[in-house]
Amino acid sequence: MDINRGVAKKLAVTTIITGTLLSLPTFASAQFGHETLRKGSQNEHVQNLQKVLSQQGYYKLSKPTGYFGAITEKAVKQFQEKNYLKVDGLVGTKTKEVLKHYLRFDGQLIAFGEKGERVIGIQEDLKDLGYYNGYVDGTFGMKTQDAVENFQANNGLKQDGIIGEHTFKALYGSPKPAGVSVSKTAGATAIQNGDTNTKKQQDNRVKANGSKVLYMNATAYTAFCSGCSGTTATGINLRTNPDAKVVAVDPDVIPLGTKLYIDGYGYAVAGDTGGAIRGKHIDLFMPDRTDALHWGRQTVKVNILN
Repeated sequence: MDINRGVAKKLAVTTIITGTLLSLPTFASAQFGHETLRKGSQNEHVQNLQKVLSQQGYYKLSKPTGYFGAITEKAVKQFQEKNYLKVDGLVGTKTKEVLKHYLRFDGQLIAFGEKGERVIGIQEDLKDLGYYNGYVDGTFGMKTQDAVENFQANNGLKQDGIIGEHTFKALYGSPKPAGVSVSKTAGATAIQNGDTNTKKQQDNRVKANGSKVLYMNATAYTAFCSGCSGTTATGINLRTNPDAKVVAVDPDVIPLGTKLYIDGYGYAVAGDTGGAIRGKHIDLFMPDRTDALHWGRQTVKVNILN
């Protein structure tokens, strides 16, 4: 029941590159390394970690030191608690995966001809979203450029095949900050600017459910698109229930019937599927076509509540 979405292929979770199995196949590996960062670690990856934590208000020293001490450990634990991660002060795969969504563009373009770990991260993340189907070899060639251009086209960006500031933000979009108004017509409970009590109550309810967090690419659909029956894969009639909060998912990633909380959308149920909904891609039901089109494509935080 999705609208105007390309078919994304189901992809393997790990990729073998020249005989080496990558344990962290994301852009985060270029910033935070492959090893778990912990108290006592000292390198440029710790420095990058401290920069992100500082930007988000967790790391209190005036500038990053590159040494993982008690202050960094405290900042990591606060970040983990805020993002519903295991609060252990260790920066492993799951924490790095969330951290990457808070990365800021460093001004260094990633373009045709570049080689290295940064390119590996871009290739893996584009592959995960269904845009890249070549080898993850760390070389920014024609296939990688084509994948970047396709991603840019689907996100309303200039199609230059270069990872610049706007493309970077679209690919690694940070979660929306607290206090952002959410449209009632989109089927979500409105959170008005400055209504911190409502936001805190929602955060507490989500946290109380002990949710697992995923960052996913989200589009939107309506019940009145061309060829749509109006009835979901689980039998929900969206035309007679326009206020229903229903999400189309890949059942291999999120089982049908799962309860969710999605930033910017609210509480919902995984109640539908779609031909283009594969991997880390979800489609949000909205009763109004204008709202669905306005949503476009965003990276959102998805809390798995059961």
